[in-house]
Formats: sequence, structure tokens, C-alpha cells
Amino acid sequence: MPARYFALLCDLLNARGVDAEAMLGAAHIWPTQIRGPDATVTVQQFEALLVQIRSVVKRGDIAFELGRQIKLSSHEILGYGLLTSPTLDYALQLCARYYRLITPTFKLQYRRDRDKSELCFQPAMPLSPEALRFLLEVIVVSAHEQLKVLTQAQLPAYDIHVSYDEPAHARAYRELVPARFHFSAEALPGARIVLDSDVAARELPMADRAAREMAESRCEELLRKTAQEGGVTEWVTMMLREAHDGMPTLAELARLLNLSLRTMDRHLAREGSRFLEVSRRVRHERACALLEAGEQSITQVAYQLGYKDGANFTRAFLRESGLSPSEYRRRAGLRRR
Repeated sequence: MPARYFALLCDLLNARGVDAEAMLGAAHIWPTQIRGPDATVTVQQFEALLVQIRSVVKRGDIAFELGRQIKLSSHEILGYGLLTSPTLDYALQLCARYYRLITPTFKLQYRRDRDKSELCFQPAMPLSPEALRFLLEVIVVSAHEQLKVLTQAQLPAYDIHVSYDEPAHARAYRELVPARFHFSAEALPGARIVLDSDVAARELPMADRAAREMAESRCEELLRKTAQEGGVTEWVTMMLREAHDGMPTLAELARLLNLSLRTMDRHLAREGSRFLEVSRRVRHERACALLEAGEQSITQVAYQLGYKDGANFTRAFLRESGLSPSEYRRRAGLRRR
């Protein structure tokens, strides 16, 4: 996990009169480990640090306050890319694409249709209940603060649905206007931020094409490094899941990693994966989500997933699920009632 956010956490603890360095030592984290360039902390170290915090800090709003401390600049080059995006919609797509550079512990999916834009945060790796709750609170509070900055505080009322229960410091959430928080509102661990679609279409005041392209190029380099360190299959899955207007081919993904097709295949095979299997699984997952949302026609869903027409999509979906897209959508609608 990027250590830069833990440096902010230590600053917050010190400001409250807590010896953050002693806590780091008890969690087997060297103080220099969180301050250096490209510094990282393991999930195990983070969970050990939370145990130390719980034993000393009696207030339960540390995650909330940390979320308020995280700025766009805290995300380094990705934050720069977000600031210089042409529209909020573009910035949110960019954030979803490179969210692993913020944290590998959660994945971010972004969807926009005619009426609303939705950010969905879900855990991407096993976490202790306390770590999951802490990180999720940090994520939603910081997301709110950064949306305000990107839109110059011109946000209309919008909704944030979270899976955790209402905390003792719920009054502090009411200060995060114009967000309306809904606690225990998700069946699975995670959170959803729902905005009016016209908000996402707004132009951003610091749009700069050259600066944004430079930032994206650097994010690609960092993502390639992350992929090579963390596994190509996981990276390919993420890139397929976050793609818009079709699905990238293996050749396109290989080029992003500066690999030949043969080398890319070898990496996947070494991890027990095949691109066609991963692509089929992710495409089907996305198809199910789009059909359940019910915002697009079956033909529109087909085109978004890269099919040439609705008939090809219907045949492929039938092979995967045993149901036609229309029947799947009908049953999904019945389950929601």
C-alpha cells in the first residue's frame, strides 16, 4: 500500500498528542519506511498499526479525519491528472482506471448513464473487519472532499451509500454538505457515490491537455511497474473491467506493458490464466451489471461491450448463463422487488 497516506495518518496522530513513532515501531514499521519516495506498507503492517491505534486512541473518528486530510495532491501524479482533466466525467474515468495507484486494497468502478453517474468502491483483497471499515471510511470522506475541489464547491446535493453502520461521530458527517450519507445501505462491503449525470459533464477550470497527457503517461508507467510486481492477470482483469466503449484486445494490453504477444501469453500462463478466459469472465460480469442496472437497451449493452450487434451478444450471454439477456434482466428485476 502507498505509504504517503500513512505519513498523513502519523501527522494526524501526533497532532492529537499521540506518539506515532512508537506506534509504528510496535507495528514493525520503520519511520523512514513511510517517508521515502515510492515507500510502501504491507496490509499486515497496516492492520498491526490499527491494533496499536485502537489500544491508545479512544476516539473513533481517526479514519474520518484522515479522509478529510487527503487532498488531490496526496495522490501525486494521478492527482495532477485529475486536476487537469477536461471534465469531471473524464477525471472520474481516469481515477477508476488508475485507482490501484491510490490503493490496491479496493477497486473503483465508474458508470455514467443518461440520468446519473455512479462510483462503486469494493474491497479487492482480504482485509480484517477493522481494516475494511477504516479504509472504507477514509475513501468515502476523501472522495467527497476531492469532488468539492474539482467542482469548486459547486456540487448539488448527492448521495453516498456505505455498508458500515452509523458511527458514534455521525454528526460530523452532516457537516459534509451537500453529501447525504446513507449508512448500512449496501448489502456487500463497499460504497456507492451517486451524482446527477449533468454534474459529471461539467468542464473543469484547470483543464490542460498537455499536462493531463503527461500525467497519464506517467500513470501508465507506474501501472506497468505495479502489474509486473503484483501479477499480470490481476492487471489485465482490472484493465478489462474499467474499459469503456468496448474491451481492449490482448495486443493492446501487451503494448501498454511493452511486451510482445508471446511474452504476455507466457506471463498469463505462468499465473495459470488465459486471456480468452479472463476476457470472457469479465465481459460477462460487466454484461450482468449493465443488464441489472436496466438503463440501456440490450443492443446498447452489446455495443458497449464490443459486440458487433445484439444477436452476437445474445448468443454469447446464453452460452455463459443459460439465459437470454432479456430473461436475465426480467429475473433481476423480480429479485429487486
